Amino acid sequence: MNDHIEAILFDIGGTLRGSKKKTDSEKIELVEGIVKILKTDIPPDQFAQLLTKRNDTYTHWSRETHIELDEVGQWTKWLLPDWPSNQIKAHVHDIHKIWRQATAVRPVFPATREVVLELFDRGYRLGVVSNTVSSTEVPGILNDLGISGCFEVVILSCVVGIRKPNPEILLEATSRMDINPEKCAYIGNKLDRDVDSSRKAGFSKSVILLDPNDDDQFTNDPALSPDHYINNLEELLDIFPVRHEKPVIGPIYNVSLSTMWANKFPSLVEFFEAARRLGFRKVELNHQIDSAMLAKVDLSQYRISSIHEPCPADISTRQLKDRGWMISALDEDCRREGVEAIKRSIDLAYKIGVGAIVVHSGMVSPDLSQEKILRELYEIGKGDTAEYQHIKQTMVEDRTIHAPPRVEAVRRSLVELLEHARLFKIRLGLENRFHYFDIPSPDEMSDFLKLAEPDHLGFIYDVGHAETLDRLGFFPHIDWLDRFSQRIIGVHLHDVKGVVDHLAPGLSDVDFDMIAPYLPIDAFRTCELQAVNSPEQVKNSLRFLADHGCIHQL
Repeated sequence: MNDHIEAILFDIGGTLRGSKKKTDSEKIELVEGIVKILKTDIPPDQFAQLLTKRNDTYTHWSRETHIELDEVGQWTKWLLPDWPSNQIKAHVHDIHKIWRQATAVRPVFPATREVVLELFDRGYRLGVVSNTVSSTEVPGILNDLGISGCFEVVILSCVVGIRKPNPEILLEATSRMDINPEKCAYIGNKLDRDVDSSRKAGFSKSVILLDPNDDDQFTNDPALSPDHYINNLEELLDIFPVRHEKPVIGPIYNVSLSTMWANKFPSLVEFFEAARRLGFRKVELNHQIDSAMLAKVDLSQYRISSIHEPCPADISTRQLKDRGWMISALDEDCRREGVEAIKRSIDLAYKIGVGAIVVHSGMVSPDLSQEKILRELYEIGKGDTAEYQHIKQTMVEDRTIHAPPRVEAVRRSLVELLEHARLFKIRLGLENRFHYFDIPSPDEMSDFLKLAEPDHLGFIYDVGHAETLDRLGFFPHIDWLDRFSQRIIGVHLHDVKGVVDHLAPGLSDVDFDMIAPYLPIDAFRTCELQAVNSPEQVKNSLRFLADHGCIHQL
């Protein structure tokens, strides 16, 4: 019986994808790319032979010791130990990618995506544990398939430093998932690595995918005998039936997850389920969601905290900007189109019973060229140079000159939008923005909030945006909180590294302890995270935010 199995963990090579060696001529042709990067005079055929021999030596050592090195370690200690280490480190990911392409083609099995999604939909928690010399290939595969969000953990030997058959690599996965190994099954293709390690780790079930080209896949040794042999991945669906209980990973918190993270999934259905499993009580629909996506899901089955306009995004934010259809537009026809886009979000909110809309107030200028230079200078540590200060001062002067008519257009637009929103008892929330030329500045926010009472118009406090513009030297982060905390109706929570935001809280250095006391109890909280954040990072961010007082467990 499999009713006690809650999690299924997968190997990658030979299990979710195959491998076919490249010919010698193909290898030599690709290795020429490494020769060019390293600027060596060694002929490509000799260099290919050298790398092949050294790679075989490393592979033998790794399998004997159950130790896996990361890409830098592989190349500086084994493949090219006689090369300057700084040169190798500077190009390691490029040369490693070429080398991997030179050694084999690794196609994903046709049924991989379908089977993984079906097992996820059947209620199983999923993970990856794989012996691999690349830290980027597996995440790239899962992203390309649109299923990366379905895997709670991705444990790679070259990242954690150990490899199967050492059971510790599997126990690392169960520890991060906080699940008893007895409730886990492992799917692999090698008896001496996959069955052996999963048995020693205490997994209740092991399944081996047979390789028709491998004659050494059967054994009389009970310790290495899997519970099931399968000929294709579809047979997993006969082994693991629909679970009657929905999986719960951990506590539920009073926070939403923005659909900004939804492109890690093939549809909103899987995204909503993943958000629930991770511990989010609700979801915020954002401007990446169009009517076609909404039509495929019954929103009445889910809790929606808020809508970030323009949603439905049948006209994308990029198209709205390119056409100038914003509520800050000086052209009246364009301004009206911007207003209509937000009205469509208000109408959707009323239809599905959502009480708040996140509103972007347009911009003074779409030209971000000077700010781009400013951000590049900041990232390389030149934020205190004369060049930086000159560009910044020029931007301040330009904004001062050109802002007034744009701000007036926003004011007129908000009056119209407030009238429409009042009909449906929906609150508008004005968000502080990411770019300096975006509207509003703190002073502009102050004037806008005077247009209506708090139950009609409020402030959406975006942590990452406030932090970024503070670091660039424009508006102090604390000003937004000191001046407008009483008007906060919603919060966008994310971390910032340098001047890059939308990272999972806890991955960098935003001071959430400073932020927490300012957050009203009744304000909705939303984690607004880019797809670059892994499910594990997203899950960990909830505990981090709770520990720092920004959210609480329900």
